Amino acid sequence: MSAPGAYDGRGSRSPQWWPSRYGPDDEVGAQNELTPERTLAALGLPVEGRVLSLAQTLHVDTPQTPPRVAHQVTLGHWALPGAQPSPEGSETMGFEDQLTINTHTGCHVDGLGHNCIAGRSYNGVHFSEFYTPNGLKRYAIDRLLPWVARGVCLDVAALEGVDALPGGYAVGPEQLEAACRRQDVEIQAGDVVVLHTGWGRLWDSDPAAYHADEPGLGWDGAHWLTDRRVSAVGADNWALEVLPSENPELPFIVHQHLLSETGTYIIENLRTDELAASGRAAFLFFMAPLKIAGLTGSPVAPVAVV
Repeated sequence: MSAPGAYDGRGSRSPQWWPSRYGPDDEVGAQNELTPERTLAALGLPVEGRVLSLAQTLHVDTPQTPPRVAHQVTLGHWALPGAQPSPEGSETMGFEDQLTINTHTGCHVDGLGHNCIAGRSYNGVHFSEFYTPNGLKRYAIDRLLPWVARGVCLDVAALEGVDALPGGYAVGPEQLEAACRRQDVEIQAGDVVVLHTGWGRLWDSDPAAYHADEPGLGWDGAHWLTDRRVSAVGADNWALEVLPSENPELPFIVHQHLLSETGTYIIENLRTDELAASGRAAFLFFMAPLKIAGLTGSPVAPVAVV
C-alpha cells in the first residue's frame, strides 16, 4: 500500500489519505495518545477540586436535525392500582423511563465509524466491510476506553472581546495560537481541546437559532490541532465545525479530516460557559461513552475538574 498523502477535501478525487499514522490495522485512532503517563499527569491538574458539568441538558422539545429524535416517556407501571408488586406488604412503588434517542442528539462523542470519505472510513476501510443495520463491526464506540485526560479550554469568544462569536466565524490557526498565548497554555499530545465560542447560550434561549449556522472550527484550524496529536476536539455548538462551511461545495470536511483521516474524536453540544468563566485553561477531563455494542457515537456527560 502506498504512503498516504493529505486529504484535500475533494472526496474520491483526493490523493490517497490512508493508512493512518497509527498503522493500517489500528481501530482507535487518537485514543492511542492517551498513555498512562499522560493520564497520571492530568490527575495532578486540579487545584480547587471543583467539578463542572460540560453537558447541555437535553429536552425533548430541543430542535434536532432530522432524522434525529429525542423522545421520553416516564413509566408509572409500579405505581398504578393493581400493578403494585406488594400492595399489602411494603407498598413499594416505582417509576422508570423509556427513551428513544439518536446517539448524536444532545451532548455526544462521534466515533470513527460515524463519517466516511467517498465510502471509506478511518484507515481507508470501506463501510461495506463494517456496517450492519444492527451495529458496526469495526470502529464502534464501545471499544474505546473512557477519557481521563488533560483538557484545554480555548476561549475564542473572549479573544475577540464578545459574548458569542457570530455564525460563520471560522476558528483557524491564528485564533488558536492567539488564544493559547492569551491564556498561557500550550496544546499537547493527547489533550481534549474544548472551544468556547459563546454559541451555547442559545441552547435554551433560542434553540432554532442554535441549530442553524454556527461559529466553529475551520479547515486550517483542524489541521493545526491534529498536527499536535490531540485526542478529541469539542465545542459549544452542534456540529463542531463552522457553518456554513468555508467552501459551500465542501461541507463537513472538518469531520472528514478529524474522524476519517486522523482518527480524532469530536464532542458536540458542550456546555462551556462555566468552564470559560473559571479562568482555568487546563483541567482534568473525564468522559465515558456508553458500553453498547456497535454504536457510531454515544451520548456523554463529560466533566471538568479544576
